[in-house]
Amino acid sequence: MQIDSNKREAYGRRSGIIGIVLNFCLFAMKLVVGIFTGSVAVMADAVNNLSDAANSVVTLIAFKVADKPADKEHPFGHGRIEDIAGLIIAISILLLGAEFIRSSVTNIISPPEMDASISAISFLAVGFFVKLWMYFYNRRLARAIDSDVLMVVAKDSRNDCFINIATIVSLIAISYFDIYIDGYMGILISLVLLHTGFTATRGIFTNIIGKPIDKKTADAIIDIVMSNKEIIGTHDLVVHNYGPRRNVATIHAEVPASLSIIDAHAAIDAAEAAVQKLLGIALTIHLDPIETENELLNSIKNAVQNFLAKQCPKADAHEFRFVEGIPRHLLIFELELPHGILRSDSDSLVDDIKELITEICADCEIKINLEFGYVAKE
Repeated sequence: MQIDSNKREAYGRRSGIIGIVLNFCLFAMKLVVGIFTGSVAVMADAVNNLSDAANSVVTLIAFKVADKPADKEHPFGHGRIEDIAGLIIAISILLLGAEFIRSSVTNIISPPEMDASISAISFLAVGFFVKLWMYFYNRRLARAIDSDVLMVVAKDSRNDCFINIATIVSLIAISYFDIYIDGYMGILISLVLLHTGFTATRGIFTNIIGKPIDKKTADAIIDIVMSNKEIIGTHDLVVHNYGPRRNVATIHAEVPASLSIIDAHAAIDAAEAAVQKLLGIALTIHLDPIETENELLNSIKNAVQNFLAKQCPKADAHEFRFVEGIPRHLLIFELELPHGILRSDSDSLVDDIKELITEICADCEIKINLEFGYVAKE
């Protein structure tokens, strides 16, 4: 799905401004309640809201910078700034979680005097509903523009709802039942923050390091390429992501060896242009001429692919070709294996395939090139 650049920046700006205003208001309100009640849980929640306001500033700046066009220093654009912003927010959540554990342990060892009125608890209840609205609002924006950073912001607001509930329970317990659980609630809040920060950090690091393209996008690319009647097969799809709306891809397209170079080149040019127009992905196609009328080659190909369909459905074999030699033909093809397969299993699979091919073509010398795919498997 292509998303208008102006719409994306506008949604990010809207989320950032609303986050700054509401989180700062919540910080001020909870700071007053925390000072009045002496609750470490309330104070921790107040500082958390101040951090959320700062994170909203980061979000605002990130969407502004990410929308800048490519330049000579950054030919792939500035889209990965969103990942960097998400990482900053995730790390800030981790740091707050660690600090709140320290202060909570201190308050368990030396409990302070606390007092909470109905009005103080009511203020915290207001904070709960504000954060609940922010969760649904940011989640809707994140889904609308497929933004990881806004989804992190949404999840942080969701966790703040649990934090508010824990804080209210803590104040009620000490003020009306003389049960001191404030420090323990502070630790619970800290663990929620640490879990959110760790999960977000792991997801964003995956984006930065590089993750496989989702199968839906991969299928869309392949369908467009295969819609050209001259192209009879595809493989080795690789998509590099440089931020939202900035994907660069390569794929191998199989065409009949009998097709002229001019016609083959026209076919792949048309496929590249179609992918760019429909998906906004800059695609480069590598041309693979395939013998389509060689009965022996076709029988080997069909046998191998049928074997893989039964024995290892996540594997794929393609680009079968003969290199003529004396006295034996050299058969070469690519075998794409799933990530995580054991070496012993891959060796056994290769041996079985070679044995199968030998039954069909006894005088073939076989060379199998092993590779791993770059598309997420369902």
